[in-house]
Amino acid sequence: MSEYQNQSRVRIIPAKARTGRMEENPDGQKKRIAVYARVSTASEMQSSSYDLQVAHYTEYVKKNPAWTLVDVYADEGISGTSTKNRTEFNRMIQDCEDNRIDYILTKSISRFARNTIDCISILRRLKGLKPAVGVYFEKENIDTLDSKSELFLTILSSMAQEESRSVSENTKWGVQKRFQQGIVHMPTTFFLGYDTMEDGEIVIDEEQAKVVRRIFREFLEGKGCPTIAKELTRDGMKTGKGNTTWTSDAVYKIIKQEKYQGHCLAQKTVTTCYLSHRRVRNTDIQPQYYVKNTHPAIISEETFEAAQQELKRRSLMLRDPDRKYRQNYSNTGTFSNHFFCGECGRPVIRRRMTSSRKGEKYYFTAWQCRVTAGADPDFKDCKTSYVQEIDMEKAFMTIVREMKENLDETVEDAKTAIAQASLSPPEQARLEELNGQIEAVNDRISNLAAKESATSDAIYDATLRHLIYEQEILQQERDSLEENRQEQVYLEKHLQSLLDILEAEELEDFDGKLFKSIIERGIICKERIVEFHFKCGVKRTICAKVRKTPKKEKA
Repeated sequence: MSEYQNQSRVRIIPAKARTGRMEENPDGQKKRIAVYARVSTASEMQSSSYDLQVAHYTEYVKKNPAWTLVDVYADEGISGTSTKNRTEFNRMIQDCEDNRIDYILTKSISRFARNTIDCISILRRLKGLKPAVGVYFEKENIDTLDSKSELFLTILSSMAQEESRSVSENTKWGVQKRFQQGIVHMPTTFFLGYDTMEDGEIVIDEEQAKVVRRIFREFLEGKGCPTIAKELTRDGMKTGKGNTTWTSDAVYKIIKQEKYQGHCLAQKTVTTCYLSHRRVRNTDIQPQYYVKNTHPAIISEETFEAAQQELKRRSLMLRDPDRKYRQNYSNTGTFSNHFFCGECGRPVIRRRMTSSRKGEKYYFTAWQCRVTAGADPDFKDCKTSYVQEIDMEKAFMTIVREMKENLDETVEDAKTAIAQASLSPPEQARLEELNGQIEAVNDRISNLAAKESATSDAIYDATLRHLIYEQEILQQERDSLEENRQEQVYLEKHLQSLLDILEAEELEDFDGKLFKSIIERGIICKERIVEFHFKCGVKRTICAKVRKTPKKEKA
């Protein structure tokens, strides 16, 4: 090897990637340039960034004499993890397919798309057009029409996607931490009954609150959601969005809304995928946070709990305990959804029946097992007799008058039922102990959330999971005892209501409101024996006889 060869140094001069981006088209026409800008939130700071992007690239295009600006496509306040709701982005792609654009200029891959699959598939789609459309990412200095660009694009777009995932997880963690501290977000824009002041304080809108109270009151009086919705529409009452047309579902959601008692259940729904942003009902996916006394209450806790119990009662009407039959809550007649067959357990339905006596046709209303009436296709073997409605009314009033005359016996029977439902002294002591333990765990969770730093920590997460698990075990035992205690409270409350009625009212003609206020359910047995179950736990049985000469009713 010569002396010159030993001293030689090689410097490689790479070939410049020439995509023709900066030059005119081969036919001498200027390159048609589109600019795409995006910011993910509508905050003032992001808005400034958005304006700067648009101004920068508009001026950048004007400086090149070989370019002409087609349009500036800009999405403001839109996430980059999906292209579904990015109107301007989709318009730009369509213009590319319509051969109106030669090149797209954008700030970075993360501004274009944070979803790796979307990013690569869209770039390939543009590259496959005739003629091909290129995209230039200024930050990464990548031109998609360069043959070597795809590997870098895949790596960098994956990094952008991972950044989105990380931001999503940190944001979710921060939101949950605020929930643990009792800090909840309650928008009132379309929330019936509430308004938000300029300082953020939530206050009651008394005019709208009247509608909320009316819904709860009428529901507890026995009306169904469809009936309440129909009457609200008839009276021109406005919904949270200002409409005057009510639906059954809207009424149902108001009855289920815990916020009307001044509390807030946070994280009812969760986002299952940070790319699709799909939200689903939180059914054991993430923990929920029940925060008490977050804002003024429109209804009392007792009213809300009574409404939930009534919802549960009506729901149970859909099927018997063995899941054998279905029925709907109708409230069409006074006895609707209250009576069941003593032989097969199926619901008793209202029927308009005809008969004749001495050649004269007459009509009457009766209550009959739906199996006997032939209205149950899944069951046939029941022959329970019907009971005329007027006989049912007379039987009920007879029972109530007897109870009024024998008030001491009524009270004694009710107290026996209450004693059977009541918690024993050890159970009551355990319930109080559980309430204290749950409160202590809640305080530990709140204290932990208040002390933790602004970033996720493995020890913090493990400690929190342990506390939540401990809380769940205690809550299950507490709920079981509390359900029994609520039964005791329910019976005591309705005993007092019954005593007030029996001591104050003159019991003459049948009163439908009286029946619904004191009767839980009834059983119709063979030989027209009717058993009334009162809400205070008292049971009374009577024979509802059929009159020899039925009272005629108009057809």
